[in-house]
Amino acid sequence: MYDFSIPNAAPGQCSKCSGSGEYRWGALVNGKHSKSGPCHSCRGTGQQTVQQIARNNAYNRYKIAMICEAGA
Repeated sequence: MYDFSIPNAAPGQCSKCSGSGEYRWGALVNGKHSKSGPCHSCRGTGQQTVQQIARNNAYNRYKIAMICEAGA
């Protein structure tokens, strides 16, 4: 599985981390995710600006091109 960025449609609260600035994944253990880290879609701020939305869209296009090039 590939981790694509999640660009917002408009500036505001980050869709990927729900505004927390921290991306969480993995199993829930005692109500907490087993893995977490800074959200790269908003760079840990919890908000996406117009520039970050453009960066996320460009990253997704790049990632898709690399996957297609690798023949995955």
